[in-house]
Amino acid sequence: IMTARQYILTKPSQPENVYGAFVNELLKAEGLNGFEVVDVEKSGLPVFGPQDLMVLTRCFLRNAEMDALLAAVEAGARLVCIRPQRMLAERLGWLSENRCIRNSWVRIAAGYPGSGLPIQTHVPMELYRAGETNSLYEVPAEATDAAWTANKGPAVIRQKAGRGEVACFFYDLPKAVARIRFGDPELASCLTSERWDWQHTIDLFCAGFLDERVRHLPQADFHSQLLAKILTDLCPYPLPRWWYYEKASQRSAAVFTSDGDLSMPEQFEELSDCLLQHGGTATFYPMKNTKLDETQVRALREKGHTLACHINPHNATDEWYFDFPRVIDEETAQFKKRFGTSSVTLQCHCAPWQGYMNWLPHFMGHGYRMLMAYLSDRINTFTCGSGRPLKFTDLHGITHDCWQQPIVTYDDSTIIPMVKNDVQSLIDEFDALLTGAVEHHHTAIGMLSHPVSFCTYSRPLMEPCMKRLQEADAPIYNGDEWCAFQDRRHAATIRVETASPTRMTYRVENLSGPLTLMLPVNSTGAGNMDIQLDGRSVDPLAYRRLEQDYLFLRIEGNAAGSDIRVEVRC
Repeated sequence: IMTARQYILTKPSQPENVYGAFVNELLKAEGLNGFEVVDVEKSGLPVFGPQDLMVLTRCFLRNAEMDALLAAVEAGARLVCIRPQRMLAERLGWLSENRCIRNSWVRIAAGYPGSGLPIQTHVPMELYRAGETNSLYEVPAEATDAAWTANKGPAVIRQKAGRGEVACFFYDLPKAVARIRFGDPELASCLTSERWDWQHTIDLFCAGFLDERVRHLPQADFHSQLLAKILTDLCPYPLPRWWYYEKASQRSAAVFTSDGDLSMPEQFEELSDCLLQHGGTATFYPMKNTKLDETQVRALREKGHTLACHINPHNATDEWYFDFPRVIDEETAQFKKRFGTSSVTLQCHCAPWQGYMNWLPHFMGHGYRMLMAYLSDRINTFTCGSGRPLKFTDLHGITHDCWQQPIVTYDDSTIIPMVKNDVQSLIDEFDALLTGAVEHHHTAIGMLSHPVSFCTYSRPLMEPCMKRLQEADAPIYNGDEWCAFQDRRHAATIRVETASPTRMTYRVENLSGPLTLMLPVNSTGAGNMDIQLDGRSVDPLAYRRLEQDYLFLRIEGNAAGSDIRVEVRC
């Protein structure tokens, strides 16, 4: 029995390493909450053991550092390199072609999440070929270009190295996910959508940035899921992770928001009743002149809904770049004075968004911790490459304590002709989107419906969507419930204490409520596990998810977040 650690190795002072620590956010989004981020410049390299699992983020190592890392792999450790420097790649047997694809695409192989159509990266792909003595390797993903016409070389490789294993991503995966999720910073404050005359988040994704052929795919999720699968396969023991949802049976979920605009109280009531009939609740965002009184707001809250203000950018002066923060201040204060507590989530009227993340600190200063500003520019598609939340990470690599929650399905005025003329096509699109989530990638679905829209034209679309979610055991959360679940999942760590071919011990820390733990069934014989939770035997559920067989174990947690010990014997 040996100790086993998981490390993310960074060098944050290097410009190339801007998104190094962001790897930890991606792994947490995938439920891999046991990695320790190490600033190699400050702390030096850890003393690695033969059971350790390391992710080397994009940075430059000195020769002595490369020697120590490769020696650890030779002794049995496992290493994943994100866009390794040329010297390191060569020492692993890969020869540079001295060229790259500027805006590369990745075609993921069968047997890995995301296989099928190529997906975008928006970052360069360095092209390598195997050296003459390097023949025992796998290619989990190939590099191609926007034409999809040819395999340009490996995007990802995996190979043995002494007693250990190595995988290399020849592109900067965390930067690719940041671009897919948050858009092109070069388009910040540009008008690109050809639809509105003020800036939206949509403007960060137009002008040819998001390719039409793949807007229906959760591309950001596929990159992260590929990284998680590589780590799971490399790890010499079952690598624990949290499932995306509270229960093992749940394979998708929705978060439901509702812009109040000038909706009438009875329209709020009608949308509320429909949601409750399908097991869901919403976060409503009334405007300051929406005709809801304190009694009606109290009734909505008693039914499980939450509320925040629907901040109106048109109440700013024509210098709205400078003046909109004042409107945020005033309308937030007015809402709290009128209705008391506010939701921690926010959707502004007309979804304004200046710059890349200019207003984010101001929103956070008022306690908003989940922003619904990123609407898909076409209903039932993944403009941000995901339907799941991820913490905002800026161009300096700083991760902010605020979730970006994309909206995928909505009922604004742009869909009125389709709803009136061919609503079944929109329902079929939603069916396809939900089927993909349930059967393959398990992304969530951010939804938005205005009470006035629901009552005048969109109920024939929204109610069937609610019904299909209920049938799929995909819960419909309000924004605050969804944010609280993400916070709980993000904070709970699951660390490997000891590992051997026949026995593993894990420690769960900071778990304040129920989550579902996943243990992969791999070559160690983990399919025949005896699992004990704090000394009590438990029977896990078995499912195949994300191209891997897993055992699922529900862990209740406690308000104090005290430690829980999981012991596994094979």
